[in-house]
Amino acid sequence: MDTFIRMYWNEETPVIMKYFDENFVDGEWSIWTTVYKYNNELTMTHKTNNLVKGMFQRLETMKKHAFGLMYIFGNPNDQVIAGIWMGRGDKSFFLEDDNWTTDIVHYDLERLDMSKPENRATWEKCGAGNGDDWQG
Repeated sequence: MDTFIRMYWNEETPVIMKYFDENFVDGEWSIWTTVYKYNNELTMTHKTNNLVKGMFQRLETMKKHAFGLMYIFGNPNDQVIAGIWMGRGDKSFFLEDDNWTTDIVHYDLERLDMSKPENRATWEKCGAGNGDDWQG
């Protein structure tokens, strides 16, 4: 995980994806999408930002076990919080520690099957920071 994180912050997307392709072992690692369940309650961008920042602060102890990117799409009163996570194991790694479940219960989780092209495309799009909204 440390090598992947270091590469993510220091390399271009093609290098990162090549490393991922060469090192990702399904079952040892898993990729998950997260979508906030209460997007209709997000009214002000700074409050939405605080919500995501607080989640990352509470997940600080997870950094050796998982890597996540969270995005805020839309405008005030019409926002979506969504993200993508890679973690150890084939089950939801968020459930391995009580501190990690504090926020994640407010998100819909979906494990991505990386053998499916559409899931692979979601991983690449989110990893590259591309996309104007969660749906496209």
